Amino acid sequence: MLLSALLGTLGSVSLLAQSTNVYSLNAVGYINVTVTPGFNMIACPLVCSPDNTLNTLMNNAGNTYKKVTIYQWLSSGSYTNDSGSVALSTYTNGWVNGGFIALNPGTAAWFFNPNATNMTLTFVGTVPQGSLTNTLTPGFNMASSIVPTSGDLVTNGITLLTSQAKQDTIYTWDNINHAYDGFSWTPANGWISTIAGLTDPIVTNVGEGFWYLVAGATSENWVENFSVNP
Repeated sequence: MLLSALLGTLGSVSLLAQSTNVYSLNAVGYINVTVTPGFNMIACPLVCSPDNTLNTLMNNAGNTYKKVTIYQWLSSGSYTNDSGSVALSTYTNGWVNGGFIALNPGTAAWFFNPNATNMTLTFVGTVPQGSLTNTLTPGFNMASSIVPTSGDLVTNGITLLTSQAKQDTIYTWDNINHAYDGFSWTPANGWISTIAGLTDPIVTNVGEGFWYLVAGATSENWVENFSVNP
């Protein structure tokens, strides 16, 4: 499924330089990410303005995200977190730790929804373009596609996840059933799933993240290519 989030939700801004044949097209718009009660692994595959911090993506000045907690995995092997404040008079921007965690394209984080009903996150920004490199470091990475797409990560013509090495493992998170699906890779068999009927790792919806375990001692570069230019 190619850029499933773009069709129907993203507008286009065209720039035509005077007296030249240079044509530039930037895809801008929004995506909606549904988070169910409990833990969800989310991503923001857009470049937002002025940045991709919680303060920009999920401004909590109005207490919309009261008691929500964000957990982001660090390469050091631990989490950093921030929570939506209950007392806005104490935390004027609405986030206990300042709202500085950044959901940059290609990364992911846990979103804990403390409510009994779904929440909808709306992210507004520009779609990344060109040759896009996501560097996956040895050990566990909370990763996502850099562009707003979903489906089979291997056969999708944009994601083209082909940088894997022996014993690499992907764990996708089911935000509905709150369970993992595991996929491991070997040169002889390719990707093998713990779920009957599945082979390649699949991201069900745009704006979802997953765990990527780099089994080796060196980083791997996952390269995606996308352009809206004709």
